[in-house]
Amino acid sequence: MNKNTLFELTLFDPENTLIALFEKRHIEYRKVPATRQFVVAMDETVEVVSTDSSEILIANLVSVFLEWLKEKPYRKLQVQLVDGSTVYIDENDSEGTAKILKIALKVTAFDPEYNNRILNKE
Repeated sequence: MNKNTLFELTLFDPENTLIALFEKRHIEYRKVPATRQFVVAMDETVEVVSTDSSEILIANLVSVFLEWLKEKPYRKLQVQLVDGSTVYIDENDSEGTAKILKIALKVTAFDPEYNNRILNKE
């Protein structure tokens, strides 16, 4: 089975709730080693791995991302598309989210709890 990186996902999710949803839905990913000298708080980067059935994977990702957005207010999913533009995923638009993920280069998941953890460390 051919495995390719569908897109890169940068996580600012201190409780790793998005990764937990990936594991629950059996979405394959691999951790990207940190290349920066300083890693802030608990950020992490993973690559979402696609196999031959990318349509099924996209449908599962849409479900996971929308569930994650709805779990807590103020969470954001920012997507950099292959053409260089940046968009945000709307928690109520599964069809639009699927279209976005098909042309995504990088997704950034941000939970505001991340900032709270940084502020409380000082």
